[in-house]
Amino acid sequence: LATDSGACPLFRSLESQILNAIPLDTCEWRRALQRPTKHVRLEAQAQQLNVAALEKYKSGDWSILEHPILHIYVTECNDVDTYKATIREEIDTWLKLLTSYGVSDWMILLVETLDMRKTKNFMPRTTVLDKIRLDFGNKNDDRCISVLNPAKFEQKSTESFRCLVQRIRFLMLASYNRNILKYEELIRSRREKRNHEGWDFRQYFFMQEDLALIFEKLELPTEALIQYDELDAMFSQFVTHTGLNDKQQWLGHFRKPLDAFHGICLSRPDKFEMRAKIRTEGVSLLEFRNYLFERQAYLLLTCNDIPEIAKRLLSFLFSTLREVEFIKLECQEGALCCWEFVCALEVLQLCEQAMEPNEVTCFQHCAPIWNLAKDKLYELGKLCGLLPGCTPTSEQLHIVVQLSSGIGDAPPEQQQFLQATPQLRERSPNRKPKKSAAQQLKEALGSNQAFQKLYLELAELAISTYKHVARLRSARLVGLDLGKFYCALNEPHKAVGFFTDLLRELKAENWHTLSSQTLLELANCYRKMGDSLAYTKTCSSISCCVELETLVRTFYFDEFLKSLKTLNTTLSAQPSMENANFCVLEDHFRVVDINVTNQKPIIQDDFIVVQMKLESLYPRGIVAETIKLCYELQAAPLELAMENVSLTPSPSTVKAKETTSRLNVSLQLVYKQDNRLHSASVSCDTPKAKQPVRRTSSTKRKLSPSVQADFTNFVQAENIALQPGVNFIELRAKATRVGSWQFKQLCISMSSLEFLSEHLPFAPPSFEISTKPASASLEFKTLTSGIVQPINLNVAGGSFIFPADAKITLRCSKNLRIRQAMDPANMSAYNDDSTFDSHLQVPLVNFKSFEERSIPLEVLTDMPGRKVSKHHEHHIALSCPWSRSELPIAVDFQPAMEATCRLHTCGTQKFLQVIMKGLDAHLLLQFAKVKCDVPGVQLLDLNPTPQEPIEIYKSLTVTYLYEIQVEPLKTEHELPIVKVHFVIKYAPISQPDVWRNYGCAFDLVDYTTLFKLQAQLEPNELCRLRTVCNLNLKITKVHENPYTDLMYEVLNDQNLWAVCGRSAGVVSMKDVDSHSISLDVMPLSTGFLPMPSIRLSKYTAGGKSKSDAHSKVHPFPPGQVYNSTKSMQIHVIASVAGDQ
Repeated sequence: LATDSGACPLFRSLESQILNAIPLDTCEWRRALQRPTKHVRLEAQAQQLNVAALEKYKSGDWSILEHPILHIYVTECNDVDTYKATIREEIDTWLKLLTSYGVSDWMILLVETLDMRKTKNFMPRTTVLDKIRLDFGNKNDDRCISVLNPAKFEQKSTESFRCLVQRIRFLMLASYNRNILKYEELIRSRREKRNHEGWDFRQYFFMQEDLALIFEKLELPTEALIQYDELDAMFSQFVTHTGLNDKQQWLGHFRKPLDAFHGICLSRPDKFEMRAKIRTEGVSLLEFRNYLFERQAYLLLTCNDIPEIAKRLLSFLFSTLREVEFIKLECQEGALCCWEFVCALEVLQLCEQAMEPNEVTCFQHCAPIWNLAKDKLYELGKLCGLLPGCTPTSEQLHIVVQLSSGIGDAPPEQQQFLQATPQLRERSPNRKPKKSAAQQLKEALGSNQAFQKLYLELAELAISTYKHVARLRSARLVGLDLGKFYCALNEPHKAVGFFTDLLRELKAENWHTLSSQTLLELANCYRKMGDSLAYTKTCSSISCCVELETLVRTFYFDEFLKSLKTLNTTLSAQPSMENANFCVLEDHFRVVDINVTNQKPIIQDDFIVVQMKLESLYPRGIVAETIKLCYELQAAPLELAMENVSLTPSPSTVKAKETTSRLNVSLQLVYKQDNRLHSASVSCDTPKAKQPVRRTSSTKRKLSPSVQADFTNFVQAENIALQPGVNFIELRAKATRVGSWQFKQLCISMSSLEFLSEHLPFAPPSFEISTKPASASLEFKTLTSGIVQPINLNVAGGSFIFPADAKITLRCSKNLRIRQAMDPANMSAYNDDSTFDSHLQVPLVNFKSFEERSIPLEVLTDMPGRKVSKHHEHHIALSCPWSRSELPIAVDFQPAMEATCRLHTCGTQKFLQVIMKGLDAHLLLQFAKVKCDVPGVQLLDLNPTPQEPIEIYKSLTVTYLYEIQVEPLKTEHELPIVKVHFVIKYAPISQPDVWRNYGCAFDLVDYTTLFKLQAQLEPNELCRLRTVCNLNLKITKVHENPYTDLMYEVLNDQNLWAVCGRSAGVVSMKDVDSHSISLDVMPLSTGFLPMPSIRLSKYTAGGKSKSDAHSKVHPFPPGQVYNSTKSMQIHVIASVAGDQ
């Protein structure tokens, strides 16, 4: 809306041209607050300046829909003097008026009329436009525009007129930016006052709807839709959360009784008819909700988003019903069902006109709407007595009349409303237009036949739509309602298909209670149809449904037994047909466990004994004529099976394939543009009628087993009485074929019915039938080296025939000997180690087939001379008469004891300590000796001579001490390694007379003392706590050595001593025999403290070469440095102040 002032008659002559030119083109609207840029199309209306509208704007009680967004002052003054005399003052007064009301959106339009005679001779220096811009356009010169009068200069005014239109568009958009921001702030302030007294939602609704209508005029339906969505959400919050209280008195306007319950109408001629009614008369809650949804639907229709309309419908219906419940509106019974039905059908008719068959999105939202319409129609039929088998009473006819009057008549259609969307599909002109939703509902309530026709149509549409969008579960549930309706129509043959599909889906997803109810419906249908076989099978399934009551199960169990006796159906029916004699075993029995009781492997021609635990779901006991459990050879791996598959048929097999049912499979290779292989697949060229591949969703669960396994090989039991609960059944059969077998399928036969299992509920156990081979093995426990150990040779004959001179040869690895077990009573032979040998032949005297014999043997091995971190491993190779190759068997031995040595120093004296540690045996030790074959080295035995042997066992140690004496002339360079051999005799505690030797060798290195280290603390008698003491270190060279630079380190305990100053340093022993160092230490604790530990290391200074840039420190071996004061203790007393 724009206003004009000044030369109004002149503007009226230009008004039509300007207003018609503005919407001819779109323009870019750069919005404020970083909102996205939009391309809009403007429309304008003009009127004279009205001060009343400005008063409303200033007071804050204004509507953006009626507020002028641009004020134009028009003048045609071309004379500067005239302008100065009158026009300037008029413009100034006009601008001051606008400024006083806070309006800054104005424009001054100068319409120029050129005098051709004057312009040829004289050209004025300053024009009126310049004066206007100088006076009023210092900062807004773009708001002062001149245009040639199109009425007088039609050809020359085109360019100036185009610039005028563009400037008007720009100024209008700039004004929209300011006014919309201010209006949104006004709306926000009104919304914040919603809890105040006297606040009315209707006033707020019209205020925000005006903003939505502005966006709609600017061709921004999404922005307008946001405003309506906010109003929708706000109204729902008021009704559901606040309710009718003292502060929300405006809710009383929506509490009108629902005498009329018209549904929504998406083809209403006057879409703002209800807006005027809301403003003047007031409407009911349903009417207000209808108007709000119609506005949202219109905007969505403008955006070509029809699926969104269908998506919003259900939430709109449910939220409105909840609001009716909260407000407690009075309405006739069935009125809300009529309203829901009309709304649903209205949206469905719109979607049907717009959507394409391959558009899945819209169908996804339409499917539940079809189902809702079907359910609401059923409720109305039940209320009005229109269901099959019912006749309406006079009271019900009166309800029909009242509902028909409340539904009302549909308004006349207006095609212009729907022509706003280019997505609507064109229909055939010969096709009859569909009746409106209200008319269809009235006709359906008029007679039983019309009701049944419409209900069946809606149910079929709901099922087909659900299937089209792959929502099969929902389709099956609609089929359940449709099946019940057909049963009420006494057409059970039509209902069976729906019940069967639902039962298959429920069983596949383990909905046991629902499947039980469906089985009851099926049994009723089969009984009415007279299908005795199907009725017998269904009664059997019902009697096994533990979810049903016991009386129901018992009744159908009796029906099952009665029908089973009279059943005369042959077994020649196809297994895959639904009316075959096969039943699914899992619906009646449960296989709990299958166990093969035979020892593995099963020998050929022996009997297979299978213990099966079977749970019967029948309410009472029943006799099974035969129970068979078939088994098949275990299948080969898939890779091996595919190696022999040929995708391309050879000429020799074409004729065979034509006569069999094999699939015509061919190989398809897909290549890329660069001739590289992209993918490889196999295809089957089979007619659609014989298509071998079907949708898995419809075949996940079969009501009858589809495949009967091969029962050539089976175990069976006959005439078994099966009681309710768990039954233990023993199945037997003779093992005739050799191989690895696996159980496949269970079959239980009762009269002419056979119960076949689809699959076993667990991984079926496998068993092997074979000819038993002979075997030999060694049996032993933990073996200990150095002691006679028993082992057993176990020989199993299997089916091998042994010759008279059969024998087994045992060959041992190095240092392992073996013999046959001796009698301990014969002490001479038992204690004789010469009877052990590395080879042993064990004769198998009179060994029969399938005989098992255990032969005792004894083994002996030497103890290892060194400490081993793991077991000592040997091998025994068996040469058996039934095998050409040797059988190696690993034998591990644990040492009975181990020996270790340590080197000790006392000044220049050296001592060797040998430690014997017991491990896994109880032994006696004596005659310990050490030998050294190196000249110039003597070992003096410092051990007392024992009178009796020494016992040693696990975790016990025995220590021997020897002094090492090296001749003075023999330097360490001449004797770098001294080899010492330690030998001792040992005997087991069980054989004290059998003494064996144990020996080990030790290598002594770095045994010469090179440096002596002494430490002295001063004062050592009166050392007080936290008093600095002097620690004197003395390093003395004992033997000549190449180590000149030494590094000393004081390794003090931080809780006992503190070093004051440096704790490490480097000294040079070059050309000196001793070196003294003085350090300051401080005791930190009282009592007898050990001397600080001193470590001496070899020091190599760095930087002497490029490869050796860093200094290095190497520790001395323990035997080369002797610390004479290592074990000394210092008595520290408390200080004078009494510190502890």
